[in-house]
Amino acid sequence: MFSSFRWRLTASYLLLISLVLLVVGIFVSLSFKQYYYRDLESNLIYEARLLAETTSNYEFKHDTENIYQHIAHKAGRDTDKRITIVDYKGKVLGDSVYDPSQMEPHNDRPEIYAALHGRVGINSRLSSTAHEKMLYVAVPFSNNDTRGAVRLAVSLAAIEDFYNHIILMMVLAILISGFITGIISFLIAKRVSEPVGVITQAVKDMAQGDLKRRISWHADDELGVLARAINNMADRIDHNIHEISAVKNHLELLLNNTVNGILMVAADGRINYANPVALQLIGRNDNMVGKKPFEVISNFELLDMIDEVRCKNNNVRKEVKLYNQGEKILVAHAVPIAENEGFLPTGVLLVLNDISELKKLETVRRDFVANVSHELKTPVASISGFAETLLAEDSDNPRVHEFSRIIFEEAQRLKRIIEGLLELSRLESGKLQINYRETDLQEIIADSINTIRRRSGRIIEFTPSVEPVTIKADPDLISQVLINYLDNAVIYSDENTPINVALETNTRLVKVIISDQGEGIPENELDRVFERFYRVDKTRSRKTGGTGLGLSIVKHLVENHGGEVGAESRLGKGSIFWFTLPRNL
Repeated sequence: MFSSFRWRLTASYLLLISLVLLVVGIFVSLSFKQYYYRDLESNLIYEARLLAETTSNYEFKHDTENIYQHIAHKAGRDTDKRITIVDYKGKVLGDSVYDPSQMEPHNDRPEIYAALHGRVGINSRLSSTAHEKMLYVAVPFSNNDTRGAVRLAVSLAAIEDFYNHIILMMVLAILISGFITGIISFLIAKRVSEPVGVITQAVKDMAQGDLKRRISWHADDELGVLARAINNMADRIDHNIHEISAVKNHLELLLNNTVNGILMVAADGRINYANPVALQLIGRNDNMVGKKPFEVISNFELLDMIDEVRCKNNNVRKEVKLYNQGEKILVAHAVPIAENEGFLPTGVLLVLNDISELKKLETVRRDFVANVSHELKTPVASISGFAETLLAEDSDNPRVHEFSRIIFEEAQRLKRIIEGLLELSRLESGKLQINYRETDLQEIIADSINTIRRRSGRIIEFTPSVEPVTIKADPDLISQVLINYLDNAVIYSDENTPINVALETNTRLVKVIISDQGEGIPENELDRVFERFYRVDKTRSRKTGGTGLGLSIVKHLVENHGGEVGAESRLGKGSIFWFTLPRNL
């Protein structure tokens, strides 16, 4: 209770007012004491001078010493103060309280010493005679042959008692004022803290989930503004929570019914979500949330992908075979996820897609193409041979000669298609033997350019760098890639325009760029140029003998080396084809 805002506010008021009263009381009491003390000194000085003047003008006829005693007694009775008269040697001539003959010389008293030297002497001390604290004032006097000092003394006990009485009254006043102030402060604090309590309770209810709770405080002060702001905040939070709940429900519905397996690993390395498809693909039927990936995933490649994303903060995509699931084949894509853009990743998102059936169909298709291509080689060779024989024969019928030439050319074209299909099938099957060795990429580019120059007579520009660009690759396969690219540039650009070859390098990879000034490729067809049998200009490709397999073969050759291919083009502005290769495998 005493830690509440009301009590703390009341205590603050009490402390502040008590402190003010205390400071004022101390200041007033000290000022009053000093003022009273100085007033008493002034009165004593005035009375001492008056008595000194009276003593100086007194006519002595006989018995001088008794006269001084008489003056002291009379003055002491009239002023109610102790009067002491001493001569210039300090001998006490008269005292209103004590017997002068029994008193010791007073010339060592500070106030008397000052008076005997012509000054007003003032001193306060404990009297050795009266044994109490006294205030002494002494002034000089002179009468006939006698000179000395008149001293007035008054006890300071009355002043101390009066001062203590004043202090007591002030303490009582502070206590009474504090009591009254405490009541008033409590009432004020109660009035001030009441809306704070209402707002606090409403905020607590909102924090516990009652977002329909509202604050009914409609004042125009700061607390009223705060109450309205909290009500508006509650409205927005309630609205946002409903929207978030709707999105959450839709997202859960989507994730639970998608064909992809979704698995999320939090920043602490534990799984915090796995949808039913992910459980099925991994072969689990229990809840994986809260567990480490290695506790529930038995495939090393998936675990390695998760670790790589967490350590290197990059995307990883792999085809993974699950041997414990009947050699099921998955496409796994792992990406880092962050709570806010620009912050370090807080976890890993793993997307799994079962492509086992697609792989089976792909295998069937590849085997069918390879078998059919292999079977077609023999009859195509026979047709080509017979057509060539007919062309060699002398015939009077020109149509026979023309038909034989057409049969031979189409048989040769069919042969090239079959060879391309067989090579593509070999690349897709993963049985391609790559003879890696250290080689200078610039030499491969120069040799390929010379081959195309001799074949086509075209202008091909390439400026090699002074330093060799060494890569680890199969030079024959890379040369095949370059010749395919350069052949396309020759076919699809005007013979009067140059073809440019550029080489870009960094510590991680190399990039070879072949650009021409031909007719270009429509933007909507760029993504398909590396598909098998795809040709932008079907008529021209047929005239030039193109099979539509060259770029597809290039793509597989580069990817088998761990690189990438790409194309950029604008109609009427020419085309740019490029491929990258890693510097080190």
